[in-house]
Amino acid sequence: MRRILLVAIVALMALSAAGCLGGTPADISWATPTGSAVSGTEQEIQQLFDAYTQALVTRDRNAFLSLIDAGNPDFLARQQQFFDYTENVPFDRYSVKLNSLSEEGDGSVTAKTSEAFTLKGSFAALPDAERAGYRLVRGDNGWKIAGDATLQALGKARDARLWDLGKVEVTIGEHAIVLYLAAGKATAVQARVFADRAYPQLTEALPGVQMPLVPVWVFSSKEQIDQAYPGQWQDWVGGASHQLGYDEEQGGEIILDAGLFNEIGSKNPEYNRKMIAHELTHVALFSRTGDKTPSFLVEGLADYVAGLEATPYLAGKLRSGEAVSPTLRDLYQPSGFNVLISDEAATLAYEIADTAVAYLEQEYGNEKVVSLLREFKRRESDNQPQDQLVDEAFRSILDVGADEFENGWRLYVLAG
Repeated sequence: MRRILLVAIVALMALSAAGCLGGTPADISWATPTGSAVSGTEQEIQQLFDAYTQALVTRDRNAFLSLIDAGNPDFLARQQQFFDYTENVPFDRYSVKLNSLSEEGDGSVTAKTSEAFTLKGSFAALPDAERAGYRLVRGDNGWKIAGDATLQALGKARDARLWDLGKVEVTIGEHAIVLYLAAGKATAVQARVFADRAYPQLTEALPGVQMPLVPVWVFSSKEQIDQAYPGQWQDWVGGASHQLGYDEEQGGEIILDAGLFNEIGSKNPEYNRKMIAHELTHVALFSRTGDKTPSFLVEGLADYVAGLEATPYLAGKLRSGEAVSPTLRDLYQPSGFNVLISDEAATLAYEIADTAVAYLEQEYGNEKVVSLLREFKRRESDNQPQDQLVDEAFRSILDVGADEFENGWRLYVLAG
């Protein structure tokens, strides 16, 4: 299981680096040129987008379709499908923010936008925005949306959403809101149950942590995920977490491949439960970790909540006096899990992380673990070497230095 989870986390880091949802650009070239014939219409067009998103959230089909230009029947049909396929999606907010306008030769304008949404009961802040483009036309009744101009405006087509692949269904638990296509119902129900079951373990390990409903998106296959996140997943192992922004209220989500979820679950029934718990913990940690948080703490906590496994490989090496690579000190680095290139290294890394966190929890208590997370987050802008920072943080929170902590951890592993 540790090897599988490693691949998922490496894939997730690649996704985060690529910026799946993008962000609002700071480049002023997006601004409408001063003196443009459309420079006075920004307010009107923003009002159009506001009415469009309001109709979507309030499920007012007539109002929604009245804002679409009937002169493009293909686009109108796609918008009708978009509205119908999101019938069950409990949008709380849906934002289309105008960034710039450009005139086209046929009298229409192209609008570059930033888009994001939230779900009822889930994280309150809008996530990092996705860029998009629209073609707009002015008629007797004002501006209308006449087409998707994302490819024209940005040089790339939109990434697919789940509702581009079929009608979205929803099942809501105490701690997760699971969105899925009809074929993924069984997976969705399991995911909801597993998330609810994991939450008490999460709050026991990390007292004080509270999260709203965590979104879980269930795709039917890897092919569908590739449409939603093209070229950004290095490999796929059933599920992974995805950060929606750096603010605590932006939170994160979990993405599942129903096909692989079911295949793995038929061979190892415990895997999916642990995987959901592991990824739920990552969502909880997104806002509580930073650029200086040691990777052993992040991955070890996720495994601790999921349920620790035996660590015979690490214990055997320590007893025999063999060299261990990576070492615990290697995993002080935030990128410590990114550079593992062999099964042996992956196995050792997870056994080290798991036992170090178990030792932390048992020897110092869960409140100290939470304090340690806060300390690393507080110091994420510090510039000293990571080993020195970890030693200082340990001394501040645990009253022991890194060397003493490692000696205690080693005795803990050997005693186990």
